[in-house]
Order: sequence, then C-alpha cells, then structure tokens
Amino acid sequence: MLRLIHDKRPRSLTELAALTGRQVSNLSRTLRMMEGYGLVKLKKNVREIEPVALATEFLIMLNAPKGDQA
Repeated sequence: MLRLIHDKRPRSLTELAALTGRQVSNLSRTLRMMEGYGLVKLKKNVREIEPVALATEFLIMLNAPKGDQA
C-alpha cells in the first residue's frame, strides 16, 4: 500500500479505496494505524484526507540468537 500511495499519489481516501478495492472505512483504520507507526501522514485538506507515504524503503536486519552460530 505504501508503494501504491507513493506511486499513484491519490488525493483522497476515496481515490485510494478505488485503487485498492477496499472500503474507505476499512482503509481509514489501516492508515490511522500506519500513521501511528510513522509510515504515512494523513494530510487534511478542505473536504478530503490525502494519504502521503513517508516510508518507502526499509532495511531489515536479522541477528542470530545468542549461542546460535549460524
């Protein structure tokens, strides 16, 4: 969803819902959770809320548990 928001730049949740095939209410809950993690910003415009992707790249580092020599 982050890539979709970044690439398509929807101007509203309704527009993003059409792109994803999800209902606006369901999408809104997901985006608010993602906003809480700092992944998206929900920009309030006059009548709409515009989703903006803040995080588009991730680095995942895995460490072996102590005592495990992988």
